[in-house]
Amino acid sequence: MNSDIGFLARFAYTHGTDPLDYAIEHVIQTHIAVYLTVCASRYTDPSTFPGYDPELSVAVLSRRIVGDLLDAGWNPPEVKR
Repeated sequence: MNSDIGFLARFAYTHGTDPLDYAIEHVIQTHIAVYLTVCASRYTDPSTFPGYDPELSVAVLSRRIVGDLLDAGWNPPEVKR
């Protein structure tokens, strides 16, 4: 399992933490917190927040979350046609 996951997931795995749990609790929650902070920051300069991206949208956030899950070793369910 160790070779098909990203650096943070590999780090979590080698230290006894489930990579998906780590991604959800740390990486994905950070993406959402930054997104919500930037969206709520009408009266402050959003570019002062770490991880600020002027192109940040729901679509970008969704792609980042899916990417983080895939990087942690998650596989999407199969859809039968």
